[in-house]
Amino acid sequence: MLTLLPSLLTLKSVIIGAVAGLLGYWLIRRMKYKLPPGPLPIPLIGNLLQLTDGLWYEKFLEWAKKHGPVISVYVGPQRWTVLNTIEVVHEALVTKGNDFANRPKTVSTEVFSEGGKDIAFGQFGLCWRLHRKISSNAFRHYLMGEHLENRIHNALNVVSNVLITKKEAVDPKKYVDFLVFNIIWGFCYGESYHIDDPEFLWIMEANEAVLTPFGDGMWEDVVPLLQYFPTKTFRKFKKDVDVLWRKIGYEKFREHEKTFNPDNIRDFTDCLIKARKEAEEEDEEGQEVVSNLTEIHLVHTLTDIFIAGVDTSRFTTNWVLLHMAAFPEIQAKVHEEIDRVVGKDRPPQLADRPRLSYTEAVLHESMRLGTAVPLGVFHTTTCNTTVGGFDVPKGSLVAINQWALHHDPDAWEEPNRFIPERFLNEDGKLGPKPTSWLPFSAGRRVCLGESVAKPELHLVFASLMQKFEVRMPSGIHADLTPSGNCLSGFPKPYNVLFEART
Repeated sequence: MLTLLPSLLTLKSVIIGAVAGLLGYWLIRRMKYKLPPGPLPIPLIGNLLQLTDGLWYEKFLEWAKKHGPVISVYVGPQRWTVLNTIEVVHEALVTKGNDFANRPKTVSTEVFSEGGKDIAFGQFGLCWRLHRKISSNAFRHYLMGEHLENRIHNALNVVSNVLITKKEAVDPKKYVDFLVFNIIWGFCYGESYHIDDPEFLWIMEANEAVLTPFGDGMWEDVVPLLQYFPTKTFRKFKKDVDVLWRKIGYEKFREHEKTFNPDNIRDFTDCLIKARKEAEEEDEEGQEVVSNLTEIHLVHTLTDIFIAGVDTSRFTTNWVLLHMAAFPEIQAKVHEEIDRVVGKDRPPQLADRPRLSYTEAVLHESMRLGTAVPLGVFHTTTCNTTVGGFDVPKGSLVAINQWALHHDPDAWEEPNRFIPERFLNEDGKLGPKPTSWLPFSAGRRVCLGESVAKPELHLVFASLMQKFEVRMPSGIHADLTPSGNCLSGFPKPYNVLFEART
C-alpha cells in the first residue's frame, strides 16, 4: 500500500491543480471581459447541479428575471451566453448577424454532421451559403403548382381513412408522424409509404434513437476528452447515426443518381444532383463550387431538410391537436371559419390561406405556447462582439431562449393563456407578426424551411379540422405542460377522440 502513496498523492495534486487552474482561468476571463451575470458556478461542474430539476429553458427564464436578459450559464466548464428577450435577440441575430452566425463544433455535432458537412451545423462561409441557396431554389420549385397540396392531401386521405374507423380515444402521435413523414419524404425522395410499412416505422424509430440522446446532451460534449473513452450512450449514438445516414441518405442518393434525368426533376434530391452537374459543366469558378458539392455534402443537406422538417412539423401538429381538444370553444370557431370559407365539398387549398385568418391565428398561438425548438439551434460568435452591453468573446456558445420570448409578460398579455385573437387586427385579419413570436429564429441562420413549413402546417391543420372534431375522453383534462429537452419541445403523451364531422 505504501508504494501506492506517491501515485495517489500525484493524482490528488493533478486534480487539485486542474481545479485551481480552471478557477484561475475563469477569474482571469471574468476580469478581461465584461461577461454577462448569472448563477454562481461550481468549478468543473458549473451550474449542472442547479439544472437537474425541470426543463432548462424554464430555468434560464427564471435566472433572467434575477440577472437580466443576457445571462451566463456554465454547463460543466463550458460557458453559454443565453439571450432571453427579443431586444437582445434582435441585436445579436439581426443587427450583428455576422457576429453570431456560426455554429458550435462539439463532439456530438461533429458526429451528427460528419464534420460540419450539413447546413444546420456547418460553419458560416461559402459552402454553407451555397447549400442554402440551392435548397431555397428547390423549395421555391416545390411550392409552385400543386406539388405541396397533392402531397398533403394524399397523406391526409390515408390518415383520415384510418382515424375515421377509430371509435375509442387514440394517441395521435403515430398518425401525425406518418402524415408529416410522407409529406417531407415525398419532397426529398419522391416516394410515399403505407402507414404500417416496416421501413417507415424503422426510420421513425431510428430517428428517435438518434435525436433523443442528441437533444438530451452527452457527457462527451461537456468533457471532450471522453470521446477517447466514450460512454455507452455515445457509442450507441455514433452507431445509430451511421446506420440512419446510410439508410436515408447515401442509399437513396445513389439510387437517384442512377435514374437521374435533367428533363424530369422529381424531387429535392434531383435538384441537388442537377446543381452539381451544372457546376461541373462551368469554368474554373464552377470547379470551386463542385468541391463543395461532394456526395457527403449533398447527403447531409438532404438529411438536414428531412429530419428538421419532420420533427418540427410533427411536434407542432401534436401541440395544435392537443390545444384544440383542450379548448373546444376555440376549435368551434375554427370549424365555423373553415365551413364558411372552404365548405365541406372540397379540401382546403393553399389559396384559401389568406381567408382563414382565425385558423392561422390559432396555429400561431399554438406554436407560441408549444414552442417546438425551445432553445433554437445554438450559435457561436465569429469574432469578439457584444450584446446587451456585455462582452461575448469569439467562439462563445450562444443560446436563443425562444421559449422565454414566447412567454415574456412584457411582450404578451397573459402569456400563459391561449388567446388566438392576439394575432389578429381590428378587422379580424391576420395582423403583423408580433416581434417576440420567433418559432423560425431570425437573421443569417433563420430556418431554411420556413417558406414551406408555414403553408404546410396551415394546410395540414385546416384539413384535419375540416374532417374532424377532436375531443378529450370524458373526465380527462388536457395536460399542457411541455416535455422534451433542450432541442425539442413536445407535449406529454395524450389520447384524444377523432369524431368525423358531417
